Parts: sequence; C-alpha cells; structure tokens
Amino acid sequence: ELVLDGKGVNEICRTLSELLDSAVSVEDASFHLLAHAGGARSDPHRRETIARHGTPPRVLYDPQIQSMLREVTEHRHPMKVPAFPHLGMHRERIIAPILAASELGYVTVGEYLDPQDWRLVDTDSSGRVHPRTASDVARAILDEVHTQRGNAILLHDGGGDRSRTVQAIETIVPVLQREGYRFVTISQLAGLTRDQVMPRLGPRDRALRGVDLATFDVAFAVQAFLYWAFLTAIALGSARVILITTVAVIAARRPRARIRDHVSVSVLIAAYNERVLIARTLRAVLAGEDPPLEVIVVDDGSTDGTGDVVQALAAGEPRVRLLRQANAGKAAALNRAIGAARGDVLVCLDADTLITPTTLSRLALHFADERVGAVAGNIKAGNRVNLWTRWQSIEYVVSQNLDRRAYALFNSVTVVPGAIGAWRRQAVQAVSGYRSDTFAEDMDLTWRLRRAGWRIANESEALAYTEVPDSLAAFFKQRFRWTYGTLQCLWKHRGALGRYGWFGRAALPSVWLFQILFQLLSPVIDLLIVWTLWNAGVTCVSSALLTHDWQPLPQAIESLAGVATLFVFFFLLELGGAAVAYALDRESPRDLLWLFWQRFVYRQVMYAVAILSVRQAIWGRRAGWGKLERKGTAQAAHP
Repeated sequence: ELVLDGKGVNEICRTLSELLDSAVSVEDASFHLLAHAGGARSDPHRRETIARHGTPPRVLYDPQIQSMLREVTEHRHPMKVPAFPHLGMHRERIIAPILAASELGYVTVGEYLDPQDWRLVDTDSSGRVHPRTASDVARAILDEVHTQRGNAILLHDGGGDRSRTVQAIETIVPVLQREGYRFVTISQLAGLTRDQVMPRLGPRDRALRGVDLATFDVAFAVQAFLYWAFLTAIALGSARVILITTVAVIAARRPRARIRDHVSVSVLIAAYNERVLIARTLRAVLAGEDPPLEVIVVDDGSTDGTGDVVQALAAGEPRVRLLRQANAGKAAALNRAIGAARGDVLVCLDADTLITPTTLSRLALHFADERVGAVAGNIKAGNRVNLWTRWQSIEYVVSQNLDRRAYALFNSVTVVPGAIGAWRRQAVQAVSGYRSDTFAEDMDLTWRLRRAGWRIANESEALAYTEVPDSLAAFFKQRFRWTYGTLQCLWKHRGALGRYGWFGRAALPSVWLFQILFQLLSPVIDLLIVWTLWNAGVTCVSSALLTHDWQPLPQAIESLAGVATLFVFFFLLELGGAAVAYALDRESPRDLLWLFWQRFVYRQVMYAVAILSVRQAIWGRRAGWGKLERKGTAQAAHP
C-alpha cells in the first residue's frame, strides 16, 4: 500500500512519476491520497490505523492524479508530470480548496472524458453549422471512451435542453456493456459505503439544507417570474404596436371631412401666470385663415401681470375679451369662459399653444356631422431644444397622435387634449362642462361626452405646437399629474368598462393595460436584461479566474442570446411603427435616431411616474397642481 502525503498535486504527481520510472511491480498497489490543509505534516499513527484496520481514508480524486494512478496500475511507461497549463501561476491556490475539502472528509470526483454534450450545434468539415443530434452526442461519448484513457464521463442534466443527452445515454449504455464495461456508483468505485460518501445529515446540517433549499427556490421563482413577465411584456407590446399601427393606417386612408356648415367658433384660454407667452398665443389665433368669432381669456388669479398683457392686446382687437377671477383652477376658469362664449364650437387652448393658420378651420369641418361632440387636434412639441424635448416629440407622434388616429376609427378616442381640442357647446353644457374632481379634466370631459352618446373625432391636420418640459424635474412633475389624473378618471368611470361599444370594451381596458399595468410591468423587461447581462458577466469572470478562459458558461450565452433576440425584435417592431407614425404625420424621421436611447432613460422615468402615481392613489393623498415654468421657446412650423 502506497500512502502519499504531500503539500500539493505537483508533489503527488512527481512521486507517481518516480514510481513509474522504477522497476517495482505495482500490479496490486492501492493508493490513499491524504491531503492536509495548511501544508504537509507527518502523522504515523494515522497511517498505521489506516493500514491495519482499513479505516476508509479521506480520498482526493483529481483528474491529473487519476491519470497518474492509471499509468501506475496499468504498467504504462513513464509519463511527463502534468503542467496544469490552464491553471497557470494560480494552480496551487485553485487546488488548495480541493485539498482542504478532502481533509474535511469530502470526496472530490474528477472526470476525464468530456464529450461536450451541452453543445447544441456542430460544425462539419466544410464549415457548415447543423443541429447536434442524440446520435452525434452518443458518437462523441464512444469516441472519447475508445481513444482516451479514462472511465469517468462528464454529462449534463441541466442548463438547457438535455433531451439529446438522455437519448444518447440510452444508446451508449448497452454498447459499453457489451464491450465489458460496468456502471458503478462513486462509492463503489472508491470502495466506500454510501453513507461514507454521502453521510447522513445531523440537525444542524438539515437546518442549513432547509435554508439552502428555500434560498434556491426563491431565486428560481424570481427568475421564472422575470422570464414569464418578460415574455408577457414583449407579447403585449408587440401586439399593441401591430394593432395600433395597422388601424391607424386604415383610418388615414378613409375619406376626410370636406364640407363645412357655417359654424361660429369661440376660442377659450385659461391662463395662470402666462405673461411670457400669452401674447404670442393670441396673435397665432387671430392670424388664422378663418378667424374665430371671439377669443376669451380667463385670467385665473395670475400674479405676474398676465391679465395686463391681454388687456393691452384687447384694446386694439375687439374679438379678444379678458375675464378676471380669483384663482380657482383650470376647470373653473374654462367653465367661466364657456358661460360667456357665443360660438357654436368651443376651441380650448392652453396658454402656451401656438396654432397654424388652418388649425381652427380643420377642427370646425367635423361639426357638419351632428353626431360629433368633440374633435381632438394634433399636438406637436414646439421646443425641440434638447434630448428631453426630442424624446417627448417622439412620444407625441408615435404614441399619442398615432393612438388617436386608430381609436377614432371606432369612436373610442380616449382624450381630447386640453392643449388643442374643439367641443360642441351644446354637448358640453349638457354634461355640465368641466369638473375639478380629477387632474385630467380634459380626459374626464371626453369620457362623459362619449358616455352621453356623442361621437369623438380626430383631426390630424389641426396642428398645435406646445412648450414641453425641457428638464427632468419639470417633465416628472407634468407626467405625474397626467398619470395620476388618468388613474382618477379610470376609477371614476370604472362603470363604463364593457359598455358603450368599442370605448368601454377596448379603449378603456387598453388604458388600464398599457398606460398603467404595462408601465408597471415594463421595468421587468429591463430587469431581466440587467440580470442576464450580470449572469453572463459573472460566469465569464468566474471562468476566467478558474481557467484563464474568458468564456461564459453555455447556458449563460444561450440566455443572453434569447433575451437579446427578443429585445432587438421588439425594438425593430417599435421602430417600424414609429416610422409609420412619422410618415403619417409627414415629420422628418431624424428624431428617430434617439428612439433607441429613449428606452434606457426616458421610459424608466415614465415607469417611476406610474409607480409613484399608483402609490399615491392607494394612499389616497391628493397631489398638487405642479405649475410649470414657461420660457416661450415653442415655435410653430406652418404646413
């Protein structure tokens, strides 16, 4: 019996090599590898106990040592001591944990034959790639057995599709049995009992095992949730892009309203601290090719002299009227203007909105149809001065305007925007005008008209340019108000779900799904991408530290490739829908260069807005108005 007790694998291998060079017969030799943590030490009593009583040693099975042992027991010729080239300078440090584990009583089982059954494709001699079959895996296993010296085959039961491995095992087992091979357990191979190889757990170990199982179960559940949520988000988003884009194109090909009955138009503007730009807005209204009957401005308690600017302009323009009142909010100001208006059609504008000369006439065309109660205009970002405003410009064209085109085909427009919208005065008065019980008073009025039986139309040629927030703080404040107002309207009109035709059966569920729930689910897409990148990076670094091979594990690569493929597919689908939207609006597609980067910053802010709005709604706290600072940077592009 030869007992090897050394500092490390290299010394053991040198001892075996020297034995191979000797003339000693080793036909009946057996080997017990005793490794001690912290270096070699002499322990004669321990050796004697093992030799006399056959106490099972703490066995260390290392692939390199196994190879040397086979050389000894099979009377091979002397061989070169393994150099461990894949471990490099760190081999002692990497082998040390194996030696320490052996000292603690663990059996480390090495493998020598690796048919790489995890590879799902093969490359033939001509360079063509083809799927790997079970027969290919079986052939690789048998080739390894017949050409290599070894009897431990490495196969995988996880990390991907392993059906080919299972089928290959069914093939190789009878073949190897006919060749005289026996299949044994590790304990049988080592001459140990099962309880020595897999000791029964004590109370402490059972508790630790429970913690381990719970940890891995939670990790698996989280990963499974991320995976299915990712697929769900991709599927929902893809279906929406395809459906909305298709319907919008169909709607764009329908005949447009051309005949106009004579209707009088009153333009209504509620203003609060809009001194910087109110004069520009009024001049744009008065410069239209079809001038309005009147322009009514309600100064809602401004403290910056907004009313004085309007009064000075009204002195030279009899169609402009100024109404002053104590601050009561936008809804109250617009209701004051509605009560004073004389026109059949009420066009409501925000104080920062710049319209084109044809905007009013385009809106008025639709009221020849007596069923029409309101018409939504086409809002554009008028101040594309930085990245934030360009991203909002993309959203206005790709999301808001394209959606309204599609929804209008089924009389399901979800909002006539406050920045530019026309209303039949008779219809508005019948539902008691604007109400201040939500932050989205324009959305609330739109839904009440639709529930009252009026038709809501869309006019994509009625252009209006608004000043959008040009900073993150201002953007967040505005979108929080919009999203919170949408939640209020959804709750207020929850009784309309499933009723009122396409509006209650499609439009309202769509708002719930895509403006609220989808916004809450979408971060999962980003989280799974980050998780996958992190996993691939960790496996890459781990592999490099262990083997100096910067190659991630195959399953990490497969997962990364799958997520990347779906992400790219969804982005290209979005890009296609965005290109259609820009073509329908006759906009230059240059801004679409920023669409890809929008996903990594802008949309994350929208997710945060949605989460904060839902949290605020659940807690039942009322949020403030959040008045935005106006800079007068919007410009109107005349068609």
